[in-house]
Amino acid sequence: MAALEQNGTEFSFSVLPLGVFAKDTYAQTEIRIHNEYVSYQNTDKKFLREELENWIFSMFRFLAGGYGKERSLSFENVGLAVDFYPYTENGKEVSREERRRHDCAMVLRILMRSATSFLGGVYSIILHREEIARFAASLREEYYAAFARFEKKKGKYLCVGVSPQGYKGCNYWYVDVSKTTKAGDYVWVYMGRRNTRQIVYVDSVRFCGDDDAPCDTNNTKRILCKATEEEVKDWKQSLEKEREKCL
Repeated sequence: MAALEQNGTEFSFSVLPLGVFAKDTYAQTEIRIHNEYVSYQNTDKKFLREELENWIFSMFRFLAGGYGKERSLSFENVGLAVDFYPYTENGKEVSREERRRHDCAMVLRILMRSATSFLGGVYSIILHREEIARFAASLREEYYAAFARFEKKKGKYLCVGVSPQGYKGCNYWYVDVSKTTKAGDYVWVYMGRRNTRQIVYVDSVRFCGDDDAPCDTNNTKRILCKATEEEVKDWKQSLEKEREKCL
């Protein structure tokens, strides 16, 4: 359960246990809000798996400084909207490194309703960097556990979710034609619009077919090869030196 407490308000967002999904597409989720004035709980079966996955990855990309401007996600089927507010200086964009070093905010706007009707009111919750990090990590762990029984052990493709520059959880997708990459590996890829050859961390892997891949497998970049221990060591040392320059 991804949960937090703020000034007497308890909030949680849960991906419910195994056996509550239909056709490996929709997730059953539960939202709870409780304080002195509000006691709200709603269970919904309308959260698309792709939507839930996109929200989780968006949080990690946000924490890694991936968004220079305000960004919003809307999940109308479940009455949830998410707004990301990166760090700026007097409203102007700053560098990715600056965004990583300073606070940021994520606002959850929850439309309170029953299973069939609108109850009235929108409840807003503001999370700052440390709260976002804990919330995102808990939600990702629960998400992977809930969908584990539906993961295909054999598939046409092995889709690999990676994170650049030492930040984990971003899940930019690649395809491994060798089908040997595992979560926790470090691999070489061409990253970004400039196709920079670099080492990235593997967050997750997924065997899938044409209909359930998280990316366009025909146009997605390929994993080049696994990085050696010495290459990973040198890469981590270079990252540390870059970070020290920014302090």
